[in-house]
Amino acid sequence: MKSVEYSFGEFRLKLAERELWRRSERLAVPRLAFDCMVYLIEHRDRAVGRDELVAAVWGRADTFDGHLNQTIVRARRVLGDGGQVQLMIRTIPGFGYRWVGEIDRVAEQAVPSIEAMRAGDATADVRADTPFVAEPEPEPEAMVPASGASAAARPGNSIVRRYAVPLLALLAVLSLAMLIYFVSRTPHGVVSLPHAVDGNAIVVLPITVDGPRESGWVGLGAMDLVADRLRSADLPVPPSETVMAALHGSASPPAAADLDRIRQTLGAGAVVQGKASYSAQGWTVQLEAKNASGIQQRAEARRDDAIQAARAAADLLLASLGRKPPAGVDATDAVQDRLQQAQAAMLTNQLDLARRILSAIPADPKTAPEVRLRLADVDFHSGRLDEAADVLAALLADASVQADNLRRGRVLTLRGNVYFRRSAYVEAARDFDAAIADLQVLSAPLDLGDALTRRGVVRTALRDFDGASADFGRARLLMEQAGDRLRIAHVDAGFGLLQIEQRRLELALPYFDAAIDQYEAFGMVERVVTLRNLLNDTYADLLRWPEALAISERQAELRERIGDPGLALVIANRRGRLLMALGRYREAGEVVADARKRYAGVRPEARRYLYDLEADLASRQGGRPETVIDAVDDALKTWPRDPSYDRFAYLVLLRQRAMIAAGRATPGQSADWLPAADAPGVSPIFMIARAEWAAYRGDDAEAEHQFAQALKTAEANGTPAPFVQVATAYVDWLLKRGRLEPSTDLAGRVAVWARHDFDSALLRVAVFHALGRRDNWATALQHAQELAGERTIPPALRVPPSL
Repeated sequence: MKSVEYSFGEFRLKLAERELWRRSERLAVPRLAFDCMVYLIEHRDRAVGRDELVAAVWGRADTFDGHLNQTIVRARRVLGDGGQVQLMIRTIPGFGYRWVGEIDRVAEQAVPSIEAMRAGDATADVRADTPFVAEPEPEPEAMVPASGASAAARPGNSIVRRYAVPLLALLAVLSLAMLIYFVSRTPHGVVSLPHAVDGNAIVVLPITVDGPRESGWVGLGAMDLVADRLRSADLPVPPSETVMAALHGSASPPAAADLDRIRQTLGAGAVVQGKASYSAQGWTVQLEAKNASGIQQRAEARRDDAIQAARAAADLLLASLGRKPPAGVDATDAVQDRLQQAQAAMLTNQLDLARRILSAIPADPKTAPEVRLRLADVDFHSGRLDEAADVLAALLADASVQADNLRRGRVLTLRGNVYFRRSAYVEAARDFDAAIADLQVLSAPLDLGDALTRRGVVRTALRDFDGASADFGRARLLMEQAGDRLRIAHVDAGFGLLQIEQRRLELALPYFDAAIDQYEAFGMVERVVTLRNLLNDTYADLLRWPEALAISERQAELRERIGDPGLALVIANRRGRLLMALGRYREAGEVVADARKRYAGVRPEARRYLYDLEADLASRQGGRPETVIDAVDDALKTWPRDPSYDRFAYLVLLRQRAMIAAGRATPGQSADWLPAADAPGVSPIFMIARAEWAAYRGDDAEAEHQFAQALKTAEANGTPAPFVQVATAYVDWLLKRGRLEPSTDLAGRVAVWARHDFDSALLRVAVFHALGRRDNWATALQHAQELAGERTIPPALRVPPSL
C-alpha cells in the first residue's frame, strides 16, 4: 500500500515509521493522537465528523466523547496548536474537526493502513533526551453496571435485545443533550415560564462583533447572556445550545436568507439580533427584536465592558417589552466576563479552553461554587468522571450549596449524569430524585424539566416504565412552555424508546416520527438515521412492509451525508434485508455487491452487517449448502453470541438447515451454537433450531415441545415477525405428520398478516392444500403469487389438491 510522508511548517510526519519530527527532533506522540493526526491529514479536503473519527481511530463506536477530546488536546499540544489558536486542527462546532494546516510537501512511500497503525506505537524508539513526555492515554471506561445497578436493568427478552444497541446509544444521547445549558445558566432566582404557544418562542441569535481579535468570544458570550436575561424575565427563550444546533454549529449570525428556516426550525415568534462594537469610548451593544410581522423593538447600551453593555441592553429591551429586568447577578463584572467566555468556549466544544478560563478566575467564596460546578461540567464532558464526581461531592458538602436549593438541584443532576455514564442506574435515580425534590419546591420549570427527562431515561434503563412515562410527560409540558423544540424532540425519542421497551411497537411509531421531524429540521443527520433504523426495524417486526420500504428509500438518500461508514453499512443491511423479505432478490444482490465495494475497509465489528446480508441472500436464493455454510460462518464470527438476539439465532438456524441439507450435521456441530436449555431470555428462533434438530434426529416429542415453547415465547413478546416465523416452521412440521387441526389453528392466527406478508400467505396456501379446499387454496395461491416477487412457491403447492 502506498502512502506519504507529510511536511507542514517545522514538522514532518512519517507514516511508515509512525514518527513525527520537528526539524531534527523526533517527538513522542501518544498512539491515538498520532492516528487522529493521520486520519485528519488524509481527509484534509473536508471536515471529519466526531463519530467518523472515533470509528476510524478506535475501531469502535462506543468511545466516549471525552476520550476523543483528550486525544485531540494531546495532538494539538505536540503540534504547539492550542485550542484557541487552531492553526493545524480546527474544531468544527457541533460536528467534528478538520486539518487546516498547509501541507508543504508530500513524499510517497510504502506504509501500513490505518487499521494496522492501531496495533503500532508512535512512542517507540524515542530519543532519551526528547523533552516532551507522552502522557498515558485514557482507556475507555467499561460499561459495566456498578454495584447499585439493578438486575432488572438488563434486558431479558428478545425484543429488547433486538433494539439494545441503538437504545443504549440514544438513552446516552438523551441524558447528555441538555447538560451544558443546565449547568451554565447564571442563577437569577426562580422563574415561572408562561406557556409558549407553538411559534411564540423568542430566539436570540449570535451577536455580530466589531472589536479586537481577542474579543471573538463576545458573539456567543453576549448571545447567551441576553438569552438568559430574557428567559429570567418569564419569556420563552430556547437555550443557546438549541439555537447553535439549528445553526448547524456555526458561531456566526445567519444570513438574512436563512432567517425563515431558523424561525421555522425553532418555532420563533420573534428573533433577537444584535451587534457589539468597540471604540475608544468602550463597548456598545445594539439589540433588535423583530417578530414575524416585522414589528421591531430596539435597545442600545454603552459600557466599559462588553458583558456590562450586553446586560444593560438586554434590560432595556425587556423594559421596552413591558418586562421587569431580573435582579443583579452574584458575580462581579470581571467574573461574569470570565463565565461568559467559558460558556462561549463550551458552545463551540472547546473544553480545554473553557477549563483554562474557569481555572483562572480568582478564588472568591461568593462565586466559587458556581465556578466549581462549571469546572465539574467541563470534566464530565471531557470524560474525566472521577474528577467531576470528586468536585460534585465536595460541592454537596458545602454549606452555601446546601442552603441554595437551585444550585443543589443542579449539582445533584450533574452527579446523576456521572452515575448514568457509569451505568450505576440506581445511584443516578437517587440523585435525580433528590434534585427534583429541590427544584419542585422552587417551581423552577426549566431545571425541573431537564432533571425529569434524565430521570425518565434512567427509569427506562431500570424498567420502571410507569415512572419513566410520568417523567417524560411532565418534562414535555415544561419544554413546551420553554419553547424548546429540540428538547421536545429528545423527550419524544425517549417516549418512543420507552414504548419499545414495553413491546408496544405501534405506540412507538408516532413518537419516533415526531422526533425525526425535529431532528431533520435541526440537520442532525446521524440522529435521524439512528432513529429511522429503529423505525425501520419496528415496521419490519410489525410486518408492515410498505412503510418499512418507504423508510429504507429515505435512508438510502441520506447515506452520502453520513460520516461513519459503519452506520452507512447498517443502512445497507436494513435495505438488503427488506428487499429479500419482499422477494426482490436481484435488487438485494445489487445492495450486497455495492456494500462489498463501498465498505471493504470498514471496522471488523461493522462487517457483520455485510456478512449477514451475504449469508441471508445465499440461503434464500437456494444456493449450494456449502456456500451458505461458509457465508454464515463468516457472519457468526462477528456477531455477539447472545441467546436473546433474534438475528444471531436466525443465522444459527440457517447454518443448521444448510448442514442438514449437505449431510454434514452432527450433534456436536449443532450443540456448539445452540444456547443452554436453561439460558434466560432465549430467542424463539433458537427454539425453532432445537425443534428442527430434534425432528432430524427423529425425536418428535422433543420437537413438539420446542415448537410449543417457541410459539409461546414469540406470542409473549407480542411481535408479529418472529411469531410468523415460528408458525411457518411449526406448520410445516405438523403437516408432514398429517396433523391438520393444529395447523388450521395456526393458519387462522397468522391470517391477519397475510395481506402484505408472503410467509403468512404461503402458510395459508399449504394448509388449504392439505385440507383439500380447492376454492380457498386457489384464492390463497393467487395472493401468494402476487406477493412472491422472485421467490418460488413449492411445486407441490401449485398442483390442485385432491378433493
